[in-house]
Amino acid sequence: MVKSRVQKIFSYCDPVPDAILIKNASEPYIDKMFFYVTGLSTGLFEGCAAILFPDGNIHLLVSSLEADIARQSSVPISVYTTLKEFYETLRSLTSSCKTIGVSYQGVSYSDFLSLSRNMPHVSFQDISSACVSARIKKDAEELSRIQKACSIADRVMGQIPQFVRKGMTESELSAEIDYHLQKYGAQSPAFETISSFGKNTALPHYSHGKKILESGDFIVCDFGACVDQYNSDMTRTFVFGSASEQQKRIHHMVQVAQESGIQMIRQGVIAEDVHRQVYNVIAQSEFSGRFIHSTGHSLGLLVHDGGVGFHTQCRMPLEEHMVLTVEPGIYIPGLGGVRIEDDIVVTSDGCKLLTTSPRELIEI
Repeated sequence: MVKSRVQKIFSYCDPVPDAILIKNASEPYIDKMFFYVTGLSTGLFEGCAAILFPDGNIHLLVSSLEADIARQSSVPISVYTTLKEFYETLRSLTSSCKTIGVSYQGVSYSDFLSLSRNMPHVSFQDISSACVSARIKKDAEELSRIQKACSIADRVMGQIPQFVRKGMTESELSAEIDYHLQKYGAQSPAFETISSFGKNTALPHYSHGKKILESGDFIVCDFGACVDQYNSDMTRTFVFGSASEQQKRIHHMVQVAQESGIQMIRQGVIAEDVHRQVYNVIAQSEFSGRFIHSTGHSLGLLVHDGGVGFHTQCRMPLEEHMVLTVEPGIYIPGLGGVRIEDDIVVTSDGCKLLTTSPRELIEI
């Protein structure tokens, strides 16, 4: 698995460098490519590096703090205790290299300056796009981890009606969600959980606050689980109490729009066309102009994993084993909003839903 992933990255490089260096800084500047190429699922690996070679071989350069975890990988490691040792070992491992690929998106500016000072005879090449391209299509191990993350999120979503009570705050609901994600096996929430009530649901990226739940409020719950470094991302919208006719129409239209997009997804379809389909369904309704974001994004080691998405700037044909979200929404300031989001994997003749919680409107 490790070798094939490394070779995959090199296949997207033009020109092909003599080696590739994946270099971590300090949290939060940890390059997720480190976990992609090593297969490791735990550890922080601050300041550590992975050196990749075109034949698929890899060598880890890790601090003594991370050595025991690094040994869980099948690849050879070198352990350093000082920064001087780090660069001495790095120069030794790459002594025959004239060009080294570095993901400019994944390395901090400070680390890049340090690399340049300590390796003056090496020419560095940006291989950011190759890293993104290599991760667009998921392999079997990646799909398994994402499915586990989706199953945990589904389990928690199914219990939302049990958590909700009149008078609770958005932050209290968020805390319940995060607790149960980890209780059921997540390393952590995939991102800051969104649990918004009432008028706040009209703000797509609002997270949570002190708003108290009242009868008639929309409740938007948008969260995911992180399992072995891989993420899920799903959203459901509830109504606390009895839904008004307008709330029912908004939710129904989002559900119809999402289903129209899901039915269109299959290998060979242009990603942008899925967004156009979903957008037009809402644009032709009474809620025209109230869908204000893209229909979905790629998903994997990052919640927004890059490379492909359902939006107006992506003319890429969908391919089997791409994992994306499908998440239309309608947002009405002063009233609230509805978003329904699921994770899918593209197949040759359609797509498979990785999240399976009911999409119908649930009144709590």
